[in-house]
Amino acid sequence: MSLVAIVPARSGSKRLPNKNMMPLGGKPLSIWTLEAVTASPSVDEVIFSTDSPDYWDQVQGIIDSEKLRLDLRSPEAAGDNVKIFDYLVDNGTRLFDGHEAFLLALPTCPFRQSVHVEGAIEMFHASGSSVFSASEYEFATTFAFEVIDGKWKTIRDDNPMCTGSTRSQDQKRTYHPNGAIYVMETSRLMDPSLTSLYDGALPYLMDRRYSQDIDDAYDFSLAEAMLKIANTESQ
Repeated sequence: MSLVAIVPARSGSKRLPNKNMMPLGGKPLSIWTLEAVTASPSVDEVIFSTDSPDYWDQVQGIIDSEKLRLDLRSPEAAGDNVKIFDYLVDNGTRLFDGHEAFLLALPTCPFRQSVHVEGAIEMFHASGSSVFSASEYEFATTFAFEVIDGKWKTIRDDNPMCTGSTRSQDQKRTYHPNGAIYVMETSRLMDPSLTSLYDGALPYLMDRRYSQDIDDAYDFSLAEAMLKIANTESQ
């Protein structure tokens, strides 16, 4: 089955300007993801989708792979209000022509490796279902509450703040999508009943150390600290 990967990297980030090409560990953020997908044997083609010719020039100067090609998006197609899911639905036929499956890899999750890409693709083939990567929450979500008029209100009845069962080992393990990998048959994008990349999909679980998502300056600083720790441990 022919499979194409797409890495979207728009230039208009507001909270962290030029986030997708900020240097992390000596290379632009998007390069981490591009290296992982181009190194994966199961990926036949890699699309770098951006509205910035400058981003593309930087990528070409670093990534030397015949798999790589450009999807140059218009400013309107890369706006703040454009969800990547909607962009894929509207443009999937053009982007993925000739490929039976696609893999979406967000550059804001830089530490996923080719072994994770291959693992998710293997699950996709074995199960016949779409796949998305996920990782465990750092703190038990059973404690979650909302604040209304300055007062807290539990979201679920078994909240330990009410039951008194506050031991961490008594809490259920819960997970969330980490944005690293999504795999789906391209034909599913033409299904009008499809509402998200999670419809009918199975979770591919990843360790938190590979799941750091970068949304703002704090996240970026945390990723830099994780790299320093990893480099120290490897010495």
